[in-house]
Amino acid sequence: MEKKAKSLLKISAIYLGTVLGAGFASGQELLLFFVRFSRRGLLGCLLAGVLFCVLGALILGRAQDLSLKTPRKYLETIFSSRWAWFISITMELFLCVSFCVMLSGTGAFFTERFSLPAYVGILITDCLCLFVFLYDVKGLAALNLLLTPFMLLGTLYVCVSAFLGNATMTWLPQLNSGGRFFPYALFYVGYNLLTATAVLVPVGALAPNKKTAMAGGVLGGAALTFMAFICCLAMFYEEGVWHSPMPMLLLSKQGGVLAYYIYSSVIYMAMLTTAVSSGFSILQSLHEIGLPSRLTAVAICLVALPLSFVEFSVLMAHTYVFFGVIGVLLMGGILWDWYRSY
Repeated sequence: MEKKAKSLLKISAIYLGTVLGAGFASGQELLLFFVRFSRRGLLGCLLAGVLFCVLGALILGRAQDLSLKTPRKYLETIFSSRWAWFISITMELFLCVSFCVMLSGTGAFFTERFSLPAYVGILITDCLCLFVFLYDVKGLAALNLLLTPFMLLGTLYVCVSAFLGNATMTWLPQLNSGGRFFPYALFYVGYNLLTATAVLVPVGALAPNKKTAMAGGVLGGAALTFMAFICCLAMFYEEGVWHSPMPMLLLSKQGGVLAYYIYSSVIYMAMLTTAVSSGFSILQSLHEIGLPSRLTAVAICLVALPLSFVEFSVLMAHTYVFFGVIGVLLMGGILWDWYRSY
């Protein structure tokens, strides 16, 4: 029983840590995909949460059931070989960009928070990633188990501070209250699923059985839904979020110095866990073709260093729809695989 509980917590923590990133923790993703649609955006947030729970459980259950170790093998079970190859390549591209974006983000964080050169933050984070990579999936699980509770509690603290520190809620009706929130909810789940699938397939091996693996997906998705919903709700208490590059950090300032320091740490942890998850998935794919794990881990971290100084955020801003569409296609494949299996 204790082993099952530990496996459940590890899987859910990894799932949550994978989806959380600079965009989520800063509030920019939530603002773009949900908050901008006012009340309707909350429905979109809940819809995305249900999909995260269902899809996470299906991916983990299938991976555990068939003893799959790599996302390529998983994709080949639900798509034709040609489509599996295309989605796999797209996924790898997204993971590479995500890894470099997170490293770049930590550099910007160290500059803004500590007035240090960007390369200091990038080097520190890159070394932490390498350390985790050397311990394979056990390192990934340990990092997420260590940081995820702090990220959850830190986010909850900031949101509650926002609720208590402001007397009225602003629904921001001037934004896009009548907009089509439904496609944005699907795109949000879609492009996050590209990273999540790559991570969850090998992580399924942590569970002793299929039921535990699927329960880990549901728990991770539920925790993500809770965080996203409460963050979206908290943003309605501060009109300035729409004009802020980091809405959640702006909210934390309303809660005082302690809240600001706590949430600054949450943002860095979110970038670190996403960077580790993305890099881990790349490492697994390269190991599949016969490259040695430790040497490949070092190579990944070294190659990413110069790329992390490039401003990838612009690239991501213009390509998220493309990755989102591919992710929606992946969602359809996962659901169709479940339908034909049962």
